[in-house]
Amino acid sequence: MATYREMHEIGSDPGRVRNLALSLLKLAETAKNVFNEWELTFLRDRVEQADATLALSCKERQQLKDSIRLAEARLALRDFRLTTLQAEKLLDIRDAAILHRDFKGISVRNLINKCYLARTELGEDDEQFIERLYKSGVEQLRRNDLARLKRCSVQLGQLEDYM
Repeated sequence: MATYREMHEIGSDPGRVRNLALSLLKLAETAKNVFNEWELTFLRDRVEQADATLALSCKERQQLKDSIRLAEARLALRDFRLTTLQAEKLLDIRDAAILHRDFKGISVRNLINKCYLARTELGEDDEQFIERLYKSGVEQLRRNDLARLKRCSVQLGQLEDYM
């Protein structure tokens, strides 16, 4: 989870926001089902907002402050700052895209193998999920899939509840 300091630092730097959002969008092009539609729209909006701010020179910003058009004046006055919630969501999307090789010192592949052996004790959806992971031979999972694997492992007795 991101700290408030990290959220504040990235939220006030349009270059960092733009680079992070573009890299996450690039990831979405190469890997399927990484982000949902809302997250993709959010990332595209952050890129557009950062580009609009970075495109303004100091002179243009001053001219926009005196503009009659309210939207332009607000853009110039605000400079660039994400709200805390926007920065938190951006960093949350980043964290969800990170691949994990292990969970609390236990390799993901090892957990998948153990769950595969006892998969018939799971519900149908979870059983198919474990079979898909086993057959694909993956050794790394993103946060959401890792959480589901953890839940299945606890249900099968491969992990303790407190882990």
